[in-house]
Amino acid sequence: MQRQIGPIVGEATMDGGTGRCLCGAVRYRFEGPPNWSAHCHCETCRRATSAPMVSFFAVSHDRITWTGIAPQLYESSPGILRSFCPRCGSPLTYQSDVRTGEIDLYATTLDDPSAFAAGLHVFWNERLPWLHIADDLPKHEAARQMDPSEDFGPVLALIRDAFAFMEGRIDPPSSMHRLSEAALSATARDSEVWVREEAGAPIACVVLTPRADDLYLGKLAVAASHRRQGLARQMVDLAIGRAKTLGKPAVTLQTRIELTENQTAFEAMGFARTGETAHEGYSRPTTVNFRREVG
Repeated sequence: MQRQIGPIVGEATMDGGTGRCLCGAVRYRFEGPPNWSAHCHCETCRRATSAPMVSFFAVSHDRITWTGIAPQLYESSPGILRSFCPRCGSPLTYQSDVRTGEIDLYATTLDDPSAFAAGLHVFWNERLPWLHIADDLPKHEAARQMDPSEDFGPVLALIRDAFAFMEGRIDPPSSMHRLSEAALSATARDSEVWVREEAGAPIACVVLTPRADDLYLGKLAVAASHRRQGLARQMVDLAIGRAKTLGKPAVTLQTRIELTENQTAFEAMGFARTGETAHEGYSRPTTVNFRREVG
């Protein structure tokens, strides 16, 4: 199963540093502060390191230099590469084909691991019950796919609240008005409904519909209390990862022609405009179509 870390905003106090594997055959040096830092609790990272959690920091590829022998690469899941020392086996890095510009390094490979400071916990909902964490760092839970038998009332409320700003701005009105808990349950059965939660309440969601030549992204919503934290981008990254897993060449979506700020946001996330369409009964364009290749 593909696990995606980031993009993440987290504290990073280091300004350059060096590190190595257990035997010293693989060494690295990086310049400048890390892009982010975090403790990860996902099962995949735990198994890859035989540790109860894994601490990471990320640097851009152009700011890291490797010396000694080259690390050995292993594709632990589609689109995810992990590396280790071919002599002593020390885990060294994590790379995702969603975040192609940076590489994640294990904090305990640093020559001075005491210089590391995490900014948050990720995949908090997968933490081991016997690992007791006393810090007050933000704790982000992983997105999960909902089962059709679940209660979709809170997700429907999230979508309605997030789409309320469109009232009086778009014509025709949003299809959100026709959405129901039963419809979301049916969508979860026939397609995919993904949700991010905090303290058991949904804070972001997205509906992904596999089609013949793409994966359609719809009903992307983020709670007002959690906006400007990168959640929309993380849900889009989830869609990109799902498209790759499902063998779809692209993720597509539509946004209303009046919502220019949404159009700008999707372009910033790598989507390209592919045209405009009109709702039935309208002679003018009402939606803008976008597509992002996953290649």
